[in-house]
Amino acid sequence: MQEEYSHMGGGATEDSDHFESEKSLLNEYEILSEDIRNSNEFLNLLLDQNPDPWYLYDLKGFLIDCNQSFEDLVGYTRMDLVGKCFLHLKLLPLIQRARAKIILDKNAVGMISGPDEFEFITKSGDLINVELKNSLIDIKDRKLVLVTVRDVENHLKKEKELESRTEAREKMIEELYRQIEKNLQIVTSLMNLQKAHMRDDKDAELLQDTHNRVKSIRKAYEKLIQSPELSRINFAEYSKSILSGLLSTYAPEPGNISLNVELEDTFMDMGTSIPLGMILTELVSNSFRHAFKPNIMGEIRIIFKNYPDYYVLRVQDNGDGFPDDVNFDRTHSLGLQLVKSLVNQIDGNMKRKLSGGSCFSIEVPKLGSLDLNQVYE
Repeated sequence: MQEEYSHMGGGATEDSDHFESEKSLLNEYEILSEDIRNSNEFLNLLLDQNPDPWYLYDLKGFLIDCNQSFEDLVGYTRMDLVGKCFLHLKLLPLIQRARAKIILDKNAVGMISGPDEFEFITKSGDLINVELKNSLIDIKDRKLVLVTVRDVENHLKKEKELESRTEAREKMIEELYRQIEKNLQIVTSLMNLQKAHMRDDKDAELLQDTHNRVKSIRKAYEKLIQSPELSRINFAEYSKSILSGLLSTYAPEPGNISLNVELEDTFMDMGTSIPLGMILTELVSNSFRHAFKPNIMGEIRIIFKNYPDYYVLRVQDNGDGFPDDVNFDRTHSLGLQLVKSLVNQIDGNMKRKLSGGSCFSIEVPKLGSLDLNQVYE
């Protein structure tokens, strides 16, 4: 027991030494910070290098100091301004000096103002719009006013330049999407021509599958061009476009198979919408081709829900289902392999029922959703 207490006592001493070391280091940085704040060299550098124009005046309106940015803005040097009352300088138009006097009177009774819009007349005679905001400070028992200046015209000019660059970039991106959509349209057209010359039904069916996949991607870019945003599309509208194409392919005339669609309007990023659209294509195509016997009434139901943290896409039919001996995890079907791969690509989770009709339910976490276990419980 004596050894145990001795060991514990040594640990406490080490902790105490560590605490004292941290405390000493903290005090050292606090002293350094105070020295920097009291350093004339540091303060002068900070004031002079400030990119925002500023000037300092007393409660009588006499200018005491300004920085280089203010000199550059108005064209006057510091020596042209210091010691002179700004109410008498040509810096302010005559009609605005009365407003400046009102602000000075407010400063004298401890009130600040701003932002206030004024006009400055530069040394070269140009008129510039500025926004002024003042603060009261005490230096050696003297009350002074520090005024920060914002060049409104220059700010608006930069905003317009930014808007112009953004608009040009958006037009370029939109044109890029348009070219991608056109190229994909050419590919699907070539597939249609190739299909017409194919004699083997199995090969024609495989080509039709590839055609559907490319077409679902093309539809996404088609919707993206029409979207008010350049990064997201309405997944419900995208899904309807896909389903319309599949319906015309597999059931061009009103027949025995009906589509029951329940889709919530949701804007979704392309990284999620394209894989999810391809999954929809594969599952609905599979139901059309394999779920129902000829001349038997059937229904394919598609449901899409938008929950706070995840999306759910469900494709189900009331057809024959899958054979009992099918091993979904080791299937040789390219379509089902593709579905599994796409679900993994978007970090999704898939539940399935393969007898008494088939039902595939895909849950996809939204970007930034962290607790996926809670989603999939």
